[in-house]
Amino acid sequence: MPRAAETTEIAEISQIFLSATAQDCRQYREAVRDFVQDNEIAAKIFLQENWAEGGDFVVDVCERRVKTCDAYLGLFGYRYGWTPPGFTKSITELEFRWAVDRWRQPVPPIFVLLPEKDSEADKQLREWARPYLEQEFPDEVSLAKGVSAQQAFLASVVEWASDGRILVYYRTPLQLVGKALSCIQHWNQRLLRQALAGRREALGDIPAEDLGRVGREDQRAALSGALEAFRDRQGQRAIAFLVHGPENHGQREFAEFLYRWDDEWEDIAVHCGQASEPDSIDSLICWTCGQLQEPVLGAASVDALAAVLAARLARGSVVFVLRTSGRQAQRLLTFQNGFWEPLLAALAGRLPAGSGRLYWFVIDHQELPADPGPHIRSARLAGDDGDAVDYRQLLALPALGDIGAAQVRRWLKELKATAGVSLSEDRRREIAERVTQPDGKPANVYDRLTREGFWASAT
Repeated sequence: MPRAAETTEIAEISQIFLSATAQDCRQYREAVRDFVQDNEIAAKIFLQENWAEGGDFVVDVCERRVKTCDAYLGLFGYRYGWTPPGFTKSITELEFRWAVDRWRQPVPPIFVLLPEKDSEADKQLREWARPYLEQEFPDEVSLAKGVSAQQAFLASVVEWASDGRILVYYRTPLQLVGKALSCIQHWNQRLLRQALAGRREALGDIPAEDLGRVGREDQRAALSGALEAFRDRQGQRAIAFLVHGPENHGQREFAEFLYRWDDEWEDIAVHCGQASEPDSIDSLICWTCGQLQEPVLGAASVDALAAVLAARLARGSVVFVLRTSGRQAQRLLTFQNGFWEPLLAALAGRLPAGSGRLYWFVIDHQELPADPGPHIRSARLAGDDGDAVDYRQLLALPALGDIGAAQVRRWLKELKATAGVSLSEDRRREIAERVTQPDGKPANVYDRLTREGFWASAT
């Protein structure tokens, strides 16, 4: 099932995730933990050794801890650390990226602690790291690569923090523990305590993903056929579909249907959302990397995304549902030429070790032109022996259109099996006629269906 959205607002810091390479930074990590907990009674600092859980993959455990703590402390020295199988970043960098992705407010509860250059603390961390680096990197080439990875990570951290985030430098161990404590205490004193207010779904509201199925038999049939044909093409690793139609014709609901289409995706990871700047390829790359738990901290590039995706596909398939393609006139051409085709080319040079495949859905909120251009395929999406599909193109599903009474009746009949809502034939006909009059515009049909109140029997 798709992962629930993470809460990004907090009331007060009490549980703190402390991230650092464990062996070389052990003394500083434990000193920070002890000093903060002794002087801030409500605070609890978690170190990795505190939550080792037999049988659980350490990446999953660490990610879960980052996303359940109230704050993050990054204490970085001279080792890049262990890179988990199937990932391109070390576990320490992954933890920082998860924190950045979780807390997106201008000043997040993320505190970075770095030693001043050539200070007592800096020399001590460098000395502690030396034996571990010699053990990890037996030759000069591999050592240079490991040092370079850590330098690039630290540079990206400093660049991220330069925009008003909390970056603290220290010279001695005593300054380190004092400044770590100050970060927590100052935050708690000035943070406004606000209760989170979320929309509560009214009893009888029909889930958006179920509304997304109403009258979409053509789209679902075309999609299923194209997916079967794609999976028969063993050499193809990625496919992209275009969902389109006049504005406000059920795009949001159909996106929710795709997001929660358990019958099709089964155990495949599904990500649904949109880039912060919908018309920007760089923003799209950042959003995608963030969904894959490796948020971009420096410059965004298709090659960097391909590296992240290749590692992810080695572990299994993944689905992305992009809620909007943007508003610019050339948005679809930009997506295909600036993102999709370059991404496929970059992935081809990084063939994943496993059998995972990439499924992408682009939701557009305008009608497709009669001649959409060579970058979009709108007929015979499954192809045949004489008309092979070019998977560099966007495969356009049938347009989302108005919804008729017959389509509503079929959907109401299906609800007995899918949602436990059982309606008589006469009742289905009555509802279908009423909700499609005086028009079949999806948004109005959805509203009328909800006001019928019949869904309450499924709750």
